[in-house]
Amino acid sequence: MKWIDCVLAVAVTLSALCVPYTKVEESFFMQAIHDILKWGRVNDSFDHLEFPGVVPRSFVGPLLISALTYPANYLYGNQSEGLSTQILARLVLGWLVVWANAQFRKEIERVFGSQTALWYGVFGACQFHFTFWTSRMLGNTLALVPMLWAQKYWLRSMFATSGARRQRGLCYMSLILAFTCVVLRFDTAVFAATMLASRLSMINVRVICTLAAAVTASGLLSLAVDSYYWRQRWMWPEFRVFWFNIVLGRSSEWGVSPPHYYFTHFIPRLLLGALPFAGIGILANRRAAQLAAAYIVSIAVFSANAHKEWRFILPAVPIGNLCAALGVARLDQVPTLRLPTRLMAMALAASSLALAVMMTYISSLNYPGGFALALLHSTESSSDVRVHIDTYAAMTGVTRFGQLNHNWIYNKTEGLAPAQFGNFTHLLTSNPKQHSGNGFSVTAVESGYAGLDVRPRLLLSAELPVSARLQPLVWIMRRDDAPS
Repeated sequence: MKWIDCVLAVAVTLSALCVPYTKVEESFFMQAIHDILKWGRVNDSFDHLEFPGVVPRSFVGPLLISALTYPANYLYGNQSEGLSTQILARLVLGWLVVWANAQFRKEIERVFGSQTALWYGVFGACQFHFTFWTSRMLGNTLALVPMLWAQKYWLRSMFATSGARRQRGLCYMSLILAFTCVVLRFDTAVFAATMLASRLSMINVRVICTLAAAVTASGLLSLAVDSYYWRQRWMWPEFRVFWFNIVLGRSSEWGVSPPHYYFTHFIPRLLLGALPFAGIGILANRRAAQLAAAYIVSIAVFSANAHKEWRFILPAVPIGNLCAALGVARLDQVPTLRLPTRLMAMALAASSLALAVMMTYISSLNYPGGFALALLHSTESSSDVRVHIDTYAAMTGVTRFGQLNHNWIYNKTEGLAPAQFGNFTHLLTSNPKQHSGNGFSVTAVESGYAGLDVRPRLLLSAELPVSARLQPLVWIMRRDDAPS
């Protein structure tokens, strides 16, 4: 890895250390890694058996992260609880993405030159979503690791000087894409289809056989691993996700957005300062246009689905950054534009970095549940504690890694009747009024992000004109007659 790859690694590491807690989207993978590290073999105590979620997810990714986390965790004392172990697992994923990105950047250098590879690295290291989210336990982030490798071989299949090298690149790409689609994220099939379609003239019997063998082997791997961990026969999680979201069309239950939303809202947020140069690269460089075309078609396909999230198009970010780097390199070839281009590229990268720092700080305020549980552990010395964690607290930072006391009982059961809360000594709740008249009193409160306050008049002073607005979100309550 070169210095620019190390810069990305540092940015990813700092993001994980500064914002150690996780949100509900990461819950399955985070809890699965905890349970694998603690027990290994599946048992009734696994979180996914108690709280299975709407659709199942594969254990193949969590098994890989757990295996890579285990040696360091073993040396540290084999702790399955604790924020340090959670951070370690997240760093393993983040560093895997950095490593895969370094391989892709190395291929960029081979094909397009060192200047293009350098600007590709600079744009990525300054983007919020490419630094903050690369250590987040999402299926999309797990899938980004093989997708970066597939993109590396995609470049090779398109631009390698040797025909045999291009053919091998296509075979490797097909193998990796098959595994990614079948095991990690079914929606990456959209990108896989357009990437393969762009090399249609090169697809032969060897490629088809490689693809078929990879799909079969990946399916069997998922069936073997996930049938065991989910305790269900013929469990193929990604097929069930496909059936639920696409065939049944139920993804829209999580919100809908207009067809243009990916192009007008998410892509600008993802690329930030790289966006103007990406446009220049696509218009001025034939190879950039060729790369972008496949991903533009993919995003257009995603746009047909009413439910939209930025993470669905995360694999497009490296290609967007590559197009931006090619745009800078193209303008840099014009002597009169060389200095303005470099100054503008550095200014846009710096503005992206400033936004990334600000967004990371704001994101750190979105985990009141995690902070509340940590505060409860630091202030409550009794071993006889039965704490109920309500849905909002559980969604904003509470994981099994944070359940530090083996003598305590932690409960996340939803829909309890008011009388049932009497079985608990403590509550983490977002609705203290519900319990204040039933024998519980507030002992502490954790605030969280509630928006931005913009005050332009402060531009004339030494203060920042923008500040985060906080409001109480999670209350710690104690039963009045709980033993001390």
